[in-house]
Amino acid sequence: MCPCPFCTGLLILLCPFLLFKRSRNWLKNKVLKHHTGCCRCQHAEHESHQKDHTPCTCNSCCQKNKEHQK
Repeated sequence: MCPCPFCTGLLILLCPFLLFKRSRNWLKNKVLKHHTGCCRCQHAEHESHQKDHTPCTCNSCCQKNKEHQK
């Protein structure tokens, strides 16, 4: 899970609303929007993929892959 206080706090506070589909979709979009713009989230995602030896999906790695494919 992301170590960012915004992501963690939002999920903990709004956990009861995850039972409802509209709330779940809103929360998913909100966290995803924040996650792609937050440097702390992106760094954590990059580090976790490097430890797991899986292809990284952080913004900087995706940008590098697009440049290499051209």
